[in-house]
Amino acid sequence: MNITNKLLTKNSYSRSGEKQNKIKKVVIHWVGNANTSATANRNYFENLKNTHKTYASSHYIIGLKGEIIKCIPENEVAFHAGSYSMNRKSIGIENCHPDWNGKFNDNTYKSLVELCADILKRYDLDTSALIRHYDVTGKECPKYYVKNTSAWKEFKSDVAKKLNQEVKEEEKGSDEKVRKYKNGSTKEIVYSDTKCTIKLGSLGAYEQCDCFGVFKDRAMVRYKVDGTSNYKIGFVKWLGGVK
Repeated sequence: MNITNKLLTKNSYSRSGEKQNKIKKVVIHWVGNANTSATANRNYFENLKNTHKTYASSHYIIGLKGEIIKCIPENEVAFHAGSYSMNRKSIGIENCHPDWNGKFNDNTYKSLVELCADILKRYDLDTSALIRHYDVTGKECPKYYVKNTSAWKEFKSDVAKKLNQEVKEEEKGSDEKVRKYKNGSTKEIVYSDTKCTIKLGSLGAYEQCDCFGVFKDRAMVRYKVDGTSNYKIGFVKWLGGVK
């Protein structure tokens, strides 16, 4: 198994440099952009430091030829699971796919099985640690394995065979789900950090959006940029909107 290191530049939007807690999960994703390469998706993450379009990254991206690119060291947090708590205890793997059906081709699939087996072995985990992005937030990712649960079970079985283990199902826990935020009757400023030093934008009266939790007395929200299909993540002072 060959892994190419193409680490992202440290920046607020895709590689914060924050250190991981103990690894407990491996989260599987699809890139959601059919017939694109691992390098192109890695470069998208890298360019977020310039575009500020959103907060996103993963530790690994597996390409259509089975190539594996490491974007972030495993001992650092990546922005992949849509949950702050999950990001801080998991490794995220993005996978390229040839079409919008979302099924990984044989090359991608083989590398994913090998990489997952290697990670589980190194962290003394079993296949109950393998989860889909869908299992964290309900997002349809990776699409093929959300639509085809039997294929997901087969994938876990193939990883278990590599480890000479029996398949163990995920133990349902109390991981934080994405919450909601509903603004009050006045405009709420959104800032880039919990110290509220740089203004990113604002939430309108009674605007609703996703909330990833409360950190240092600030709510982390994911809101839509006015007039666009783009999203940004930032912090707001008023905690009364957290639902």
